[in-house]
Amino acid sequence: MNPAIAVPAFNRPASLARLLATLTAADVAPGTPLLIAVDCPADERHVAANAAVLATARAFRWPHGPLEVVTQPAPLGLVNNVFFCGAAAEQYGAVVLLEDDLIVSARFHAYARQALAVYGDDERLAGLSLNAPWFNGFTHQPFAPLLDDGDVTFLQLSTPHGQVYSAAQWAAFRRWLAIAGPDAGTAAVHDLFHTFPADDWLGTKARYLADTGRLYVYPRESLTTNYGEPGTHFDRATSFFQVPLQQRRRDFRFLPLDEAVAVYDGFYELRPDRLDRLTDRLRGYDYAVDLYTTKPPRLLTADYVLTTRPCRRTEMTFGRALWPPEANVIAGVPGRGLSLARRADVLIDATAALAAQHANDAYFARYRRPGRQRRWAGALARWRYRRLM
Repeated sequence: MNPAIAVPAFNRPASLARLLATLTAADVAPGTPLLIAVDCPADERHVAANAAVLATARAFRWPHGPLEVVTQPAPLGLVNNVFFCGAAAEQYGAVVLLEDDLIVSARFHAYARQALAVYGDDERLAGLSLNAPWFNGFTHQPFAPLLDDGDVTFLQLSTPHGQVYSAAQWAAFRRWLAIAGPDAGTAAVHDLFHTFPADDWLGTKARYLADTGRLYVYPRESLTTNYGEPGTHFDRATSFFQVPLQQRRRDFRFLPLDEAVAVYDGFYELRPDRLDRLTDRLRGYDYAVDLYTTKPPRLLTADYVLTTRPCRRTEMTFGRALWPPEANVIAGVPGRGLSLARRADVLIDATAALAAQHANDAYFARYRRPGRQRRWAGALARWRYRRLM
Protein backbone atom coordinates (compact mmCIF):
# COMPACT_ATOMS: atom_id res chain seq x y z
CA MET A 1 0.00 0.00 0.00
CA ASN A 2 1.09 3.57 -0.69
CA PRO A 3 -0.75 5.59 1.97
CA ALA A 4 -1.91 9.13 1.36
CA ILE A 5 -1.01 11.74 3.98
CA ALA A 6 -3.74 13.73 5.75
CA VAL A 7 -3.18 16.70 8.05
CA PRO A 8 -5.94 18.28 10.16
CA ALA A 9 -4.93 21.91 10.71
CA PHE A 10 -6.25 24.78 12.80
CA ASN A 11 -4.98 28.02 14.33
CA ARG A 12 -1.23 27.24 14.22
CA PRO A 13 0.35 28.43 10.95
CA ALA A 14 3.94 28.07 12.18
CA SER A 15 3.28 24.49 13.30
CA LEU A 16 1.75 23.57 9.96
CA ALA A 17 4.65 25.15 8.05
CA ARG A 18 7.16 23.21 10.14
CA LEU A 19 5.38 19.89 9.57
CA LEU A 20 5.08 20.53 5.83
CA ALA A 21 8.80 21.27 5.66
CA THR A 22 9.67 17.91 7.24
CA LEU A 23 7.20 16.16 4.93
CA THR A 24 8.86 17.75 1.91
CA ALA A 25 12.28 16.59 3.02
CA ALA A 26 11.15 13.03 3.81
CA ASP A 27 11.58 9.98 1.61
CA VAL A 28 7.97 9.85 0.40
CA ALA A 29 6.91 7.55 -2.44
CA PRO A 30 6.28 9.36 -5.75
CA GLY A 31 2.62 10.06 -6.42
CA THR A 32 1.62 10.19 -2.74
CA PRO A 33 -1.44 12.44 -2.24
CA LEU A 34 -1.42 15.05 0.53
CA LEU A 35 -4.67 16.29 2.07
CA ILE A 36 -4.69 19.36 4.35
CA ALA A 37 -8.04 19.86 6.09
CA VAL A 38 -8.34 23.33 7.62
CA ASP A 39 -11.08 23.63 10.20
CA CYS A 40 -13.41 26.62 10.39
CA PRO A 41 -13.06 28.86 13.48
CA ALA A 42 -16.03 28.91 15.83
CA ASP A 43 -15.35 32.40 17.21
CA GLU A 44 -13.53 35.61 16.35
CA ARG A 45 -10.47 34.82 18.48
CA HIS A 46 -9.11 32.35 15.94
CA VAL A 47 -10.07 34.03 12.66
CA ALA A 48 -6.74 35.75 11.96
CA ALA A 49 -4.53 32.80 12.93
CA ASN A 50 -6.67 30.37 11.00
CA ALA A 51 -6.58 32.61 7.92
CA ALA A 52 -2.81 32.34 8.13
CA VAL A 53 -3.12 28.55 8.36
CA LEU A 54 -5.21 28.50 5.20
CA ALA A 55 -2.77 30.80 3.41
CA THR A 56 0.13 28.55 4.42
CA ALA A 57 -1.67 25.49 3.09
CA ARG A 58 -2.62 27.12 -0.22
CA ALA A 59 0.86 28.51 -0.81
CA PHE A 60 2.53 25.17 -0.18
CA ARG A 61 3.95 23.21 -3.10
CA TRP A 62 3.89 19.43 -2.56
CA PRO A 63 6.71 17.79 -4.56
CA HIS A 64 5.66 14.16 -4.05
CA GLY A 65 2.19 14.04 -5.61
CA PRO A 66 -1.22 15.73 -5.77
CA LEU A 67 -2.21 18.24 -3.08
CA GLU A 68 -5.75 18.92 -1.90
CA VAL A 69 -6.59 21.69 0.56
CA VAL A 70 -10.05 21.38 2.11
CA THR A 71 -11.63 24.22 4.06
CA GLN A 72 -14.37 23.00 6.34
CA PRO A 73 -17.56 25.01 5.69
CA ALA A 74 -18.57 24.92 9.37
CA PRO A 75 -16.61 24.36 12.60
CA LEU A 76 -15.91 20.67 13.07
CA GLY A 77 -13.72 20.81 16.17
CA LEU A 78 -10.57 18.80 16.67
CA VAL A 79 -12.20 15.37 16.95
CA ASN A 80 -14.31 15.60 13.82
CA ASN A 81 -11.55 17.15 11.75
CA VAL A 82 -9.19 14.35 12.82
CA PHE A 83 -11.86 11.79 11.95
CA PHE A 84 -12.44 13.55 8.60
CA CYS A 85 -8.75 13.01 7.81
CA GLY A 86 -8.80 9.43 9.06
CA ALA A 87 -11.68 8.68 6.69
CA ALA A 88 -9.32 9.45 3.80
CA ALA A 89 -8.06 5.88 4.30
CA GLU A 90 -11.23 4.62 2.65
CA GLN A 91 -10.78 7.02 -0.25
CA TYR A 92 -7.12 6.29 -0.91
CA GLY A 93 -6.79 2.73 0.42
CA ALA A 94 -4.62 3.81 3.36
CA VAL A 95 -3.67 7.03 5.13
CA VAL A 96 -0.99 8.49 7.36
CA LEU A 97 -2.75 10.88 9.77
CA LEU A 98 -0.53 13.64 11.17
CA GLU A 99 -1.68 16.40 13.50
CA ASP A 100 0.02 19.73 12.84
CA ASP A 101 2.20 19.79 15.99
CA LEU A 102 4.30 16.84 14.79
CA ILE A 103 7.65 16.46 13.08
CA VAL A 104 8.28 13.40 10.92
CA SER A 105 11.36 11.31 10.33
CA ALA A 106 12.78 11.06 6.83
CA ARG A 107 11.80 7.37 6.98
CA PHE A 108 8.22 7.69 8.21
CA HIS A 109 6.55 6.91 4.89
CA ALA A 110 8.76 3.92 4.14
CA TYR A 111 7.95 2.53 7.60
CA ALA A 112 4.23 3.07 7.02
CA ARG A 113 4.32 1.30 3.65
CA GLN A 114 6.22 -1.69 5.02
CA ALA A 115 4.06 -1.95 8.15
CA LEU A 116 0.82 -1.78 6.18
CA ALA A 117 1.98 -4.64 3.97
CA VAL A 118 2.26 -6.83 7.08
CA TYR A 119 -0.51 -5.57 9.35
CA GLY A 120 -3.03 -3.76 7.14
CA ASP A 121 -5.31 -6.79 6.71
CA ASP A 122 -5.15 -8.18 10.27
CA GLU A 123 -8.63 -7.70 11.73
CA ARG A 124 -7.24 -7.87 15.28
CA LEU A 125 -5.41 -4.58 14.72
CA ALA A 126 -7.06 -1.15 14.78
CA GLY A 127 -4.19 0.81 13.25
CA LEU A 128 -0.51 1.65 13.45
CA SER A 129 1.40 4.27 15.37
CA LEU A 130 4.42 6.16 14.05
CA ASN A 131 5.51 7.11 17.55
CA ALA A 132 7.16 4.96 20.22
CA PRO A 133 5.78 5.84 23.66
CA TRP A 134 8.46 6.16 26.33
CA PHE A 135 6.13 6.62 29.33
CA ASN A 136 2.98 5.19 30.87
CA GLY A 137 0.28 7.74 30.10
CA PHE A 138 -1.53 7.12 33.41
CA THR A 139 1.38 7.25 35.86
CA HIS A 140 3.96 9.15 33.74
CA GLN A 141 6.50 6.54 34.79
CA PRO A 142 8.77 4.99 32.14
CA PHE A 143 7.32 2.37 29.82
CA ALA A 144 9.98 -0.03 28.56
CA PRO A 145 8.58 -2.85 26.40
CA LEU A 146 10.38 -6.17 26.57
CA LEU A 147 12.64 -6.96 23.63
CA ASP A 148 11.89 -9.67 21.10
CA ASP A 149 12.96 -10.30 17.51
CA GLY A 150 10.88 -7.47 16.04
CA ASP A 151 10.95 -3.70 15.61
CA VAL A 152 7.38 -3.26 16.89
CA THR A 153 5.31 -3.67 20.01
CA PHE A 154 1.53 -4.05 20.42
CA LEU A 155 -0.57 -1.95 22.80
CA GLN A 156 -4.32 -1.63 23.37
CA LEU A 157 -4.17 2.17 23.28
CA SER A 158 -4.07 4.66 20.42
CA THR A 159 -1.83 7.68 19.93
CA PRO A 160 -2.22 11.28 18.74
CA HIS A 161 1.42 11.38 17.60
CA GLY A 162 1.10 9.96 14.11
CA GLN A 163 -1.27 7.21 12.97
CA VAL A 164 -1.56 4.90 9.97
CA TYR A 165 -4.75 3.14 8.82
CA SER A 166 -5.69 0.82 6.03
CA ALA A 167 -9.14 1.30 4.52
CA ALA A 168 -10.37 -1.82 6.32
CA GLN A 169 -9.08 -0.63 9.69
CA TRP A 170 -10.76 2.76 9.42
CA ALA A 171 -13.99 1.23 8.10
CA ALA A 172 -14.15 -1.07 11.13
CA PHE A 173 -13.84 1.94 13.44
CA ARG A 174 -16.44 3.89 11.47
CA ARG A 175 -18.92 1.03 11.73
CA TRP A 176 -18.33 0.75 15.47
CA LEU A 177 -18.92 4.48 15.91
CA ALA A 178 -22.24 4.18 14.11
CA ILE A 179 -23.63 1.41 16.31
CA ALA A 180 -21.81 1.67 19.65
CA GLY A 181 -23.69 3.21 22.53
CA PRO A 182 -22.10 5.80 24.85
CA ASP A 183 -21.20 3.12 27.39
CA ALA A 184 -19.57 0.68 24.96
CA GLY A 185 -16.17 -0.30 26.32
CA THR A 186 -16.41 2.17 29.21
CA ALA A 187 -16.08 -0.37 32.01
CA ALA A 188 -12.91 -1.85 30.50
CA VAL A 189 -10.83 1.35 30.20
CA HIS A 190 -8.86 3.38 32.71
CA ASP A 191 -11.01 5.72 34.79
CA LEU A 192 -8.96 8.68 33.53
CA PHE A 193 -10.71 8.40 30.17
CA HIS A 194 -14.03 9.12 31.88
CA THR A 195 -12.76 12.63 32.66
CA PHE A 196 -11.62 13.51 29.15
CA PRO A 197 -13.32 16.48 27.44
CA ALA A 198 -15.54 16.03 24.43
CA ASP A 199 -12.83 17.41 22.12
CA ASP A 200 -10.38 14.62 22.97
CA TRP A 201 -10.80 11.53 20.81
CA LEU A 202 -8.33 9.32 22.72
CA GLY A 203 -11.10 8.23 25.09
CA THR A 204 -13.29 7.21 22.16
CA LYS A 205 -10.48 5.16 20.66
CA ALA A 206 -9.72 3.56 24.04
CA ARG A 207 -13.35 2.43 24.36
CA TYR A 208 -13.28 1.11 20.79
CA LEU A 209 -10.16 -0.95 21.46
CA ALA A 210 -11.49 -2.31 24.75
CA ASP A 211 -14.88 -3.14 23.28
CA THR A 212 -13.49 -4.94 20.22
CA GLY A 213 -10.26 -6.36 21.65
CA ARG A 214 -8.17 -4.71 18.93
CA LEU A 215 -4.60 -3.44 19.32
CA TYR A 216 -2.33 -0.81 17.79
CA VAL A 217 1.11 -1.57 16.36
CA TYR A 218 3.87 0.67 17.74
CA PRO A 219 7.45 1.05 16.48
CA ARG A 220 10.29 0.61 18.93
CA GLU A 221 12.00 3.65 17.38
CA SER A 222 9.88 6.70 16.65
CA LEU A 223 9.16 8.00 13.18
CA THR A 224 7.41 11.10 14.57
CA THR A 225 7.86 13.37 17.55
CA ASN A 226 5.56 15.95 19.10
CA TYR A 227 6.92 19.49 19.23
CA GLY A 228 4.87 20.20 22.34
CA GLU A 229 3.38 23.56 21.42
CA PRO A 230 0.29 25.07 23.07
CA GLY A 231 -2.96 24.02 21.42
CA THR A 232 -6.40 22.66 22.13
CA HIS A 233 -5.28 20.52 25.08
CA PHE A 234 -2.19 22.36 26.37
CA ASP A 235 -1.99 26.01 27.36
CA ARG A 236 1.82 26.12 27.43
CA ALA A 237 4.71 24.44 25.68
CA THR A 238 6.15 21.14 26.90
CA SER A 239 9.00 18.90 25.80
CA PHE A 240 7.60 15.91 27.69
CA PHE A 241 6.43 14.13 24.53
CA GLN A 242 9.60 14.54 22.50
CA VAL A 243 11.55 11.43 21.52
CA PRO A 244 14.52 10.77 19.20
CA LEU A 245 13.66 9.99 15.59
CA GLN A 246 14.85 7.02 13.54
CA GLN A 247 16.19 8.84 10.47
CA ARG A 248 18.30 6.20 8.76
CA ARG A 249 16.82 2.72 8.87
CA ARG A 250 15.42 1.45 5.58
CA ASP A 251 14.18 -2.03 6.48
CA PHE A 252 12.19 -3.00 9.56
CA ARG A 253 11.47 -6.38 11.15
CA PHE A 254 7.75 -6.94 11.58
CA LEU A 255 6.75 -9.87 13.76
CA PRO A 256 3.20 -11.19 13.30
CA LEU A 257 1.04 -10.58 16.33
CA ASP A 258 0.94 -14.30 17.13
CA GLU A 259 4.75 -14.47 17.35
CA ALA A 260 5.38 -11.25 19.29
CA VAL A 261 6.20 -11.18 23.00
CA ALA A 262 5.79 -7.44 23.58
CA VAL A 263 1.98 -7.33 23.65
CA TYR A 264 0.43 -4.98 26.22
CA ASP A 265 -3.10 -4.25 27.34
CA GLY A 266 -4.83 -0.87 27.77
CA PHE A 267 -3.01 -0.29 31.07
CA TYR A 268 0.55 -0.77 29.72
CA GLU A 269 0.66 -4.22 31.32
CA LEU A 270 2.22 -7.23 29.60
CA ARG A 271 -0.37 -9.83 28.74
CA PRO A 272 -0.08 -12.97 30.86
CA ASP A 273 0.05 -15.32 27.87
CA ARG A 274 3.10 -13.43 26.57
CA LEU A 275 4.83 -13.41 29.96
CA ASP A 276 4.27 -17.18 30.12
CA ARG A 277 6.29 -17.53 26.91
CA LEU A 278 9.31 -16.13 28.74
CA THR A 279 9.07 -18.04 32.02
CA ASP A 280 7.37 -21.10 33.49
CA ARG A 281 7.17 -19.56 36.96
CA LEU A 282 3.55 -18.43 36.66
CA ARG A 283 2.32 -21.00 34.18
CA GLY A 284 -0.80 -22.76 35.37
CA TYR A 285 -2.01 -19.77 37.38
CA ASP A 286 -5.01 -17.71 36.28
CA TYR A 287 -3.58 -14.24 36.89
CA ALA A 288 -3.86 -10.60 35.93
CA VAL A 289 -0.85 -8.28 35.62
CA ASP A 290 -1.05 -4.99 37.56
CA LEU A 291 2.54 -3.85 38.08
CA TYR A 292 1.74 -0.14 37.55
CA THR A 293 -1.19 -0.49 40.02
CA THR A 294 -3.67 1.40 37.84
CA LYS A 295 -6.29 -1.27 37.20
CA PRO A 296 -9.57 -0.74 39.05
CA PRO A 297 -10.95 -3.62 41.14
CA ARG A 298 -13.65 -4.35 38.55
CA LEU A 299 -10.94 -5.49 36.11
CA LEU A 300 -9.01 -7.66 38.55
CA THR A 301 -11.17 -10.71 37.94
CA ALA A 302 -8.53 -13.44 37.68
CA ASP A 303 -7.87 -15.74 40.62
CA TYR A 304 -4.42 -14.22 41.16
CA VAL A 305 -2.76 -10.84 40.58
CA LEU A 306 0.88 -10.15 39.74
CA THR A 307 1.25 -6.77 41.38
CA THR A 308 3.37 -4.23 43.23
CA ARG A 309 0.52 -3.47 45.65
CA PRO A 310 0.78 -4.55 49.30
CA CYS A 311 -0.63 -8.03 49.91
CA ARG A 312 -1.79 -9.76 53.08
CA ARG A 313 -0.43 -13.10 51.90
CA THR A 314 1.50 -14.05 48.78
CA GLU A 315 1.93 -17.13 46.64
CA MET A 316 5.41 -16.02 45.57
CA THR A 317 7.46 -12.82 45.56
CA PHE A 318 10.21 -11.30 43.43
CA GLY A 319 12.74 -8.56 43.99
CA ARG A 320 12.66 -5.26 42.13
CA ALA A 321 16.21 -5.06 40.80
CA LEU A 322 16.09 -5.73 37.03
CA TRP A 323 14.67 -3.49 34.31
CA PRO A 324 11.85 -3.48 33.25
CA PRO A 325 9.68 -4.87 36.09
CA GLU A 326 8.72 -8.07 34.27
CA ALA A 327 12.40 -9.00 33.97
CA ASN A 328 12.43 -9.74 37.70
CA VAL A 329 9.77 -12.42 37.25
CA ILE A 330 11.48 -13.91 34.22
CA ALA A 331 14.81 -14.16 36.06
CA GLY A 332 13.27 -15.19 39.37
CA VAL A 333 14.99 -12.38 41.27
CA PRO A 334 14.71 -13.13 45.01
CA GLY A 335 13.25 -10.53 47.32
CA ARG A 336 10.10 -8.48 47.66
CA GLY A 337 8.48 -5.72 45.63
CA LEU A 338 6.57 -7.82 43.10
CA SER A 339 4.05 -10.36 44.36
CA LEU A 340 1.79 -13.04 43.00
CA ALA A 341 -1.18 -13.21 45.35
CA ARG A 342 -4.76 -14.30 45.42
CA ARG A 343 -7.05 -11.49 44.41
CA ALA A 344 -8.69 -11.40 47.85
CA ASP A 345 -5.27 -10.89 49.48
CA VAL A 346 -4.32 -7.84 47.38
CA LEU A 347 -4.91 -4.47 49.07
CA ILE A 348 -6.60 -2.30 46.46
CA ASP A 349 -7.65 0.77 48.45
CA ALA A 350 -6.35 4.21 47.49
CA THR A 351 -3.71 4.32 50.23
CA ALA A 352 -2.27 0.95 49.22
CA ALA A 353 -2.14 2.10 45.60
CA LEU A 354 -0.34 5.28 46.67
CA ALA A 355 2.23 3.25 48.60
CA ALA A 356 2.83 1.05 45.56
CA GLN A 357 3.16 4.08 43.28
CA HIS A 358 5.71 5.61 45.64
CA ALA A 359 7.81 2.44 45.55
CA ASN A 360 7.50 2.34 41.75
CA ASP A 361 8.68 5.96 41.53
CA ALA A 362 11.85 5.02 43.37
CA TYR A 363 12.34 1.97 41.16
CA PHE A 364 11.85 3.88 37.91
CA ALA A 365 14.22 6.59 39.14
CA ARG A 366 16.71 3.75 39.67
CA TYR A 367 16.84 4.68 43.35
CA ARG A 368 19.00 7.71 42.64
CA ARG A 369 18.60 11.44 43.02
CA PRO A 370 21.17 14.26 43.07
CA GLY A 371 22.76 14.81 46.46
CA ARG A 372 21.84 17.87 48.51
CA GLN A 373 25.14 19.61 47.85
CA ARG A 374 24.80 19.14 44.10
CA ARG A 375 21.19 20.36 44.13
CA TRP A 376 22.11 23.53 46.02
CA ALA A 377 25.18 24.20 43.88
CA GLY A 378 23.16 23.69 40.70
CA ALA A 379 20.39 26.00 41.90
CA LEU A 380 22.91 28.70 42.78
CA ALA A 381 24.62 28.41 39.38
CA ARG A 382 21.30 28.55 37.57
CA TRP A 383 20.31 31.67 39.53
CA ARG A 384 23.61 33.30 38.55
CA TYR A 385 23.00 32.65 34.84
CA ARG A 386 19.21 32.98 34.97
CA ARG A 387 19.15 35.70 32.32
CA LEU A 388 21.16 33.60 29.88
CA MET A 389 19.35 30.29 30.26
